Amino acid sequence: MPPPAPKAEARSIYPAPKQPRSRQPASKPSEPRDPTPQKPTRQRRSASRAQTEVASLRSQLDTPATDLRPSLWIRLASNWTLWALVALALFGGVATASAVSLFRIPNLPNCRAIFWPLASASTRLQCADAYADQGSVESLLAAISLVERLPQDHPLRSDIDERVERWAEQILTIADRTFHEGDLQEAIAIARRIPGHTAAAALVVDRIATWEDIWQKASTIFANAETYLQEGKFREAFGEAIQLRNVGNDYWQTTKYEELLNLITAARRDINLLGQARRLAERGSVTAILEALELIGQIQDTSPLHGEAQTLMKEISRKLLDLAENALARADSASALDILGKIPPKAGLAGEVADFKTLAEAYELTWDNSTMGYETAILRLQSISRDRPLYSRAQALIGEWQQQVEGLALLDWSRRVAEPGTVADLRAAIIEARRIGRDNPRWQDAQQQIDRWQREISRIEDGPYLSQAKALAGAGDRAALSAAIETAQVIPRGSSLYSEAQDLIADWRWEIQRLDHAPILAQARQLAAAGNFSQAIAVASQIPQGQALHSDAQSLVRTWRGEVSGGDQLQRAYQSAQGGTIAALVQAINIAREVPEGSSRWSEAQGVINQWSWDILRSAESEANRDLPQAIQIARQVPARTEAYASAQLKIQEWTALSNP
Repeated sequence: MPPPAPKAEARSIYPAPKQPRSRQPASKPSEPRDPTPQKPTRQRRSASRAQTEVASLRSQLDTPATDLRPSLWIRLASNWTLWALVALALFGGVATASAVSLFRIPNLPNCRAIFWPLASASTRLQCADAYADQGSVESLLAAISLVERLPQDHPLRSDIDERVERWAEQILTIADRTFHEGDLQEAIAIARRIPGHTAAAALVVDRIATWEDIWQKASTIFANAETYLQEGKFREAFGEAIQLRNVGNDYWQTTKYEELLNLITAARRDINLLGQARRLAERGSVTAILEALELIGQIQDTSPLHGEAQTLMKEISRKLLDLAENALARADSASALDILGKIPPKAGLAGEVADFKTLAEAYELTWDNSTMGYETAILRLQSISRDRPLYSRAQALIGEWQQQVEGLALLDWSRRVAEPGTVADLRAAIIEARRIGRDNPRWQDAQQQIDRWQREISRIEDGPYLSQAKALAGAGDRAALSAAIETAQVIPRGSSLYSEAQDLIADWRWEIQRLDHAPILAQARQLAAAGNFSQAIAVASQIPQGQALHSDAQSLVRTWRGEVSGGDQLQRAYQSAQGGTIAALVQAINIAREVPEGSSRWSEAQGVINQWSWDILRSAESEANRDLPQAIQIARQVPARTEAYASAQLKIQEWTALSNP
């Protein structure tokens, strides 16, 4: 059985007549459509009933009414008995209906079973009210379509127009609510379905423009905030978020506002994660880089910094590729492949990883350091096509390894040339080895080999001269050393033995200087021992600077000069002390203190300094019997760091107390 028709509130079927509003003639509204629920939360049973009733309404509105013959009406009009019964039944029915209405709400007609071409206006209004009470866009449109079928001059037209306007406003309200729920396009679509002859329809264009303006403004604010977050400007992003609170849309003011606040919080955390990841990656170790990648992996896809995080992840992951290649250069394929396996799939380096495995295979072929190994490795790298990520790196290695092949071939040939071991063969091998350019990876090996061959040539050609020179120098006298120097000087500058020869020549020259200067230093020592320091200094100063025994001579000269200076100072001190006055004694003490501590006269100087300090104190004691203030003044002139100084300070205190009882 079909579901029952929707119930509507009990209302007057015949409302009080109103003055009809002037309105433009409009085309008949379209057929009522099945009211479809707008949201999943609508009551599905009511929507189903509305759809069934609207379908029934469509079929009946298109069914023509059956023509009733006029003769039938004439016969019915002349039958007074029938009309009496009808009147009696009518009055009885009205009385019964009135009594029943006191206890319950009357049932509405079954709108689905009504034949609409013959339906009364009150029935249409009741069913339209029932449809409208469902509150959905489809049901409101169906209600409007149902009543708009009535003619413009119908007595209930004023009430119909009032209902239509109210229902159109309800549709616009639903559209506005949809807009505030966050579905702009659906809100616009709903608003545009409002019948064009209604007052609400006149508001649609302005309302849609307002909605679009609000939506555009809110979208711009949100986009600006996201841009600020990507730039790390959190204060500016929060300022944009605050503006969302006043855009005039509930969805943007609540849902999107909360979403933006969450994005700001997440972005603040994510930017710290990126900073930590960069600092870890700068350490350059595998462990640090893996920790950095783990931090980056915590950044969600919805984060404003997700793009930057992906870029940094790829950049850091490429460092793992570099470390893996360094391991391959050290012939450590196990470590290289282990590092390679730790590159995260999210880094987007699948192509690089695949190409790197080819590079690893090629590297392993070169580890036997043979021409064939390098040639096979070059063939392996040529399988990396131009469209591959590591094509450029492969081409660089191919160029490098081709030079390796050329260098190995030249170095191998030069070694064959040097095999006989003669000087001529060795020189010819050196010429061949020098064909290996400085930019060739084998240049260092070639230079080492050339050095070995040059040392061998020097050993053959110059070795006898160096041996002869060493033998001559063994005698140790001046003539032998000179002969050894002359022999060693034969070795040319380009010889591998040249440096050794020059070192020996310097040693032998030093020894000759030592032999020449030793008598001079001995004579100076003799003069100093006799007390003739000035002459000893003059003799020792004859040894030139930079030659053997010069430093020994200068050390003795400094000592002897101290002796001379100490004697002179002490003599001047004695001369000053002969004056006998307090001032003369103080001056003598100061002069004696200038005798160098390393001088042999230093102890004598310390003795006379202490003696003169006691002489000053005794003079003060003698004066104390006559003039205490003068005695105090004399005692204060006893110099510090002398034997009499402490006693003088005690006397000063004693005499000061006596002077001021």
